[in-house]
Amino acid sequence: MDLVHSTWFWVLIMGAPAVGAIGTLIRLSRREPPPDLPPGVKPQPYANDDSDKEEGDDYGLPPAPRIPSHHDSERR
Repeated sequence: MDLVHSTWFWVLIMGAPAVGAIGTLIRLSRREPPPDLPPGVKPQPYANDDSDKEEGDDYGLPPAPRIPSHHDSERR
């Protein structure tokens, strides 16, 4: 029987991308260990982590308001 008309040929053709996609999703779902940082580098805290909040630390706060410049009037 011709290979193109074989049922198993089309099962493999359609199944290979599905198996590849499932394998990729399984690989991406694994939790990776944190990366090794160089000495003296402190990891950034999460925005809701207040355990080591320092005075003057603005991480996680909304950005400061933008100061208009003299170029803003030229754009209008």
